[in-house]
Amino acid sequence: MAYKSNHIKRALLLTLLVLIIPVFPLKAETYVKKLKQVSLGVDSVELVTKVGEPTNKETVIRYYYGKNEAIVIDSTIKDIRLAESHKKIKIRLKREKRVEKESSPIAMLRIGMPVSEALERAGAPDSILQGEDWYYSDRNRVELVQGKVRHIEVHLKSSLETLDWVWLNFTNGGLLFMNLTLAFIMFGVALQIKLEHFKLLIVSPKPVVLGFVSQFIALPFFTFILVLIIRPTPSVAMGMILVAACPGGNISNFISSMAKGNVALSVTLTAIATVAAVFMTPFNFAFWGKLYSEASNLVIPIEIDAWEMIKTVLILLGVPIVLGMLFAKKFPVTTEKVLKPIKVLSIVFFMGFVVAAFASNFQYFLKYIHLIALIVIAHNALGLGVGYLIPKLFKLPQKDRRTIAIETGIQNSGLGLVLIFNPNLFDGLGGMAFIAAAWGIWHIISGLSLAYFWSRRPPVEA
Repeated sequence: MAYKSNHIKRALLLTLLVLIIPVFPLKAETYVKKLKQVSLGVDSVELVTKVGEPTNKETVIRYYYGKNEAIVIDSTIKDIRLAESHKKIKIRLKREKRVEKESSPIAMLRIGMPVSEALERAGAPDSILQGEDWYYSDRNRVELVQGKVRHIEVHLKSSLETLDWVWLNFTNGGLLFMNLTLAFIMFGVALQIKLEHFKLLIVSPKPVVLGFVSQFIALPFFTFILVLIIRPTPSVAMGMILVAACPGGNISNFISSMAKGNVALSVTLTAIATVAAVFMTPFNFAFWGKLYSEASNLVIPIEIDAWEMIKTVLILLGVPIVLGMLFAKKFPVTTEKVLKPIKVLSIVFFMGFVVAAFASNFQYFLKYIHLIALIVIAHNALGLGVGYLIPKLFKLPQKDRRTIAIETGIQNSGLGLVLIFNPNLFDGLGGMAFIAAAWGIWHIISGLSLAYFWSRRPPVEA
């Protein structure tokens, strides 16, 4: 009897699944068919008669700049809808005060921007209309103005282009926290930098030079090639280039040790990369970024803000590094006592740093992170792969290959985030911020996973 009862339950469950599974796509398809029969200009009563009650309604205010719309809900821009081709409108950053005649003022606006900021940047709209957006499932939208259908859009889908228009807002207090956190992390890194670490460059220059080349020349170059191959949207591409231009991450020494790599080489490369990044990060981003931006539809103020970027990197990296090295030299005993706690705090602060970057913008993170997840994973794999293959080509031992791979694939994306949120540089541009923040999370996961894999396979000496 028990067997028969279970058999009946399974049969009923399978029958239920067969009946339920097709309901959702069929219902969505039914909405599409019905909406295609609705004429523009009909009122809401006729819309309900033909299609039925919507699954969701939103009361909106439509700001029109020409034929382009900024959709406002609760005094915040929630969407930007372009009547013109996306490629014809060059997205402009805050410092780009001049708006060319052929570019709509809407190019200054961003999703997530308060209306007050929007009006300050783009000026008053040509017209403002009250309206509603009716959604039939999340995939189909009917736009109504004064109770009449103005536009119907079916098969809605988020795309990478949307990230070019997202603005991740930060308060002055949030920006200060990010800057101080990064300064603390770099101060902790600098406590471990000693002059003798640079001696390895003289004693054993080959792995050090190859590590530097891998990180500051090969990774930006192959990132540029990857950008040309996958052709992401402009802000995503610029985010990839900026991350590749950053120095190694603050946990690379720990991961190298866990991976049974050459810890002495890791410390030396971290020391050299940290100091060199003051100049190499702005140079690499300006060089590769300009090559890309000349062919893209995104106006990035590389030339007019090159000094701003150098100044920011100098303050965020240069000052903490000098202070950290001086502190370690003058107070060696105290440094030994605080070094381990600072290492732990640096990792905790870095995770808090990334969380803080999206705390006030979490709804956008959840909504769009899937769009760039594979790009970040592929880009990080590229960094790790390039970092391993270059020393292999030059026949370095496995310990050195592992270390250079980690130093190349673990990037200081925190520096990237601070630069991205700088209002005088990239002003929280969505695609760049998503790439840098996702890197900050993923490179820890990939680095620790790779280190665990290598830790169970002792390196074979050459």
